[in-house]
Parts: sequence; C-alpha cells; structure tokens
Amino acid sequence: MTQRSVLQSVLLLVVGAAVGALLAIELRAQPTAPAVPATAAVDLKALEADVVRLKSLVPPNAHIMMDVQWHWTNLWYAAQAKNWPLAQYQFNETRGHILWLIKKSPTMKSSGPEKEEVNIEGIFQGIDTSSLNDVKAAIAAKDSVKFATTYKTMLESCYSCHKSVGRPYLRPMMPTMQVQSVLNMDPEATWPQ
Repeated sequence: MTQRSVLQSVLLLVVGAAVGALLAIELRAQPTAPAVPATAAVDLKALEADVVRLKSLVPPNAHIMMDVQWHWTNLWYAAQAKNWPLAQYQFNETRGHILWLIKKSPTMKSSGPEKEEVNIEGIFQGIDTSSLNDVKAAIAAKDSVKFATTYKTMLESCYSCHKSVGRPYLRPMMPTMQVQSVLNMDPEATWPQ
C-alpha cells in the first residue's frame, strides 16, 4: 500500500466517522411524538353509543342460519354434479357461518318451557369432529355414495341442535329442488369465459 492510499483510507474513515456522529446528534435533536398519557379521558357516553350502534349492525341468528341453509343446500347440488371444488367451497362457507353464529352467540336461551341456556359452542364441537368432519372427508375423497350418507347424518345432527334449543319445528330435510341460483353446478360449464 502506498503512502497516498493509506492517507486516502484514513481520510475516508475520519470523514465517515464525522458524518455518522453528525447524524446521531441530529436524530437525537429531532422532537419525538408526545406519549399518550395512560390516563387519557375516555368519553364513556360516546363509547356506549358506539357499542349500541355496532350491536345493531350484527345480524340476528336467523339470518346467519339462512346463510347456512343456502350453502348447505348448494353443497348438496354441487356434490350431485360431482363439482368437488364447489362442494368444498360450499362446505367451508357453511362451517364458517356456523362458527360466526357461535362467536356471536356461544350460548342460546332455549325457547322450550324451561328457557334454559344451551351451550351451542359445546354442541357444535361434538358435531364438528363427527358428522360434519365425515362430510368433509367424503368431499375430499370425491365419494358420492359416502357423501350422500354423511350429508343425511349431518342433517340429523342439525336437527338435534334445533331440538336442544327448543325449536323442534326447524326440521331439516334432504334437498329435493335446487333454489334458483346464479351458480352453475356443472363442473364442465363453458360459460361465462
């Protein structure tokens, strides 16, 4: 290394250190955002009004269950058409809506004579790991025969839950006619492109 290159290296090192020091000083000098005090006043009336407004936006259980019925019926027709990706989609939507209902209402007051609280979440945990899981397995296996059997068993599980909450008049049945839908169940459909 020549004397000139050593001098350049030392000069570069000194200039770099000076620039770094100036940047550090500048950053410390910049004002920081004031911390929000932990005891900030909360407008309880506004908060209460927000909660009331948000609660009014949540649909009733009957609305959520109509979505469940819609997806569950479409699941039947998708599987009948052997459109397994659509069947899986309808299955996921059905299960997702049931989980939504449970988040909203993990317990439900029975409409029976005792008006007792029914643990919907607990009932669904049993269904989810048995009859509903069997439907999922039939879809994954693309097994139409097993699907029909497990679908029917799941409807029986649905009815058990309906009876548990004092609503035996909500009696599910095997689909006999597809409700008009804009979804084409045919897995070989060519329109729209």
